[in-house]
Amino acid sequence: MSAVTKRLRIAVDPRVKLLVLVLINVVIFASPDLETEWVCMGLIAVLLVLMGCWRQLFQGLIFYAILMAAAYVCGLADNFLTAFIGMTVVCFRKIVPTVFFASGMMATTKVGDLVSAMQRLRIPKAVVIPFTVTLRFFPTAREEFAAIRDAARLRGLRFSMERTLVPMMLRCANIAEELSAASVTRGIESTNKRTSMRELRLRAADFGVAAVFTALGVFSVMGGVPILYG
Repeated sequence: MSAVTKRLRIAVDPRVKLLVLVLINVVIFASPDLETEWVCMGLIAVLLVLMGCWRQLFQGLIFYAILMAAAYVCGLADNFLTAFIGMTVVCFRKIVPTVFFASGMMATTKVGDLVSAMQRLRIPKAVVIPFTVTLRFFPTAREEFAAIRDAARLRGLRFSMERTLVPMMLRCANIAEELSAASVTRGIESTNKRTSMRELRLRAADFGVAAVFTALGVFSVMGGVPILYG
């Protein structure tokens, strides 16, 4: 990472990230036009650059470009199959911006900070606890899958349902139980006020990011880019 990029890098408050995640969904599903969606993708790309999420940036843009090309190709043909495939591609394309930002959000946010932010927002524990366990589950499950795959390769075994997915399902059940026990041990069910070693504080950059995406959300609800054409 260059020195200029390091100076430009900003740390966005987890509460603002959650707000942006909600607003992205509002923009994508409220705006009827493709231009507003492109504006949203552009702003997400800029924010990921400022957050230093280069890997998530390139992966998201490449996947979005592939879906755009696939939708264009499906639109050239006029039959039921290509229309169905095109509709499916569009549905996936609508999800990309949310996943695009969420991947960068999770790469730059510690789980403890996110839980602290959710509790400051007065989000019920019935939502916070499953959300916390889920966030810790997927990275652990990915490591377990890699370990099972490597063990199978060492024994010269090919990928199969019995040799890979069955052990993975058993490990996932154990992982869920272990994470739940660890969360309870840390006092996540306690009724007392939760403290955090890191103090969350809104800065000027946070207000700027929130203002930009809030304005885009309002703009999309009002009609998006087509309203500029009169």
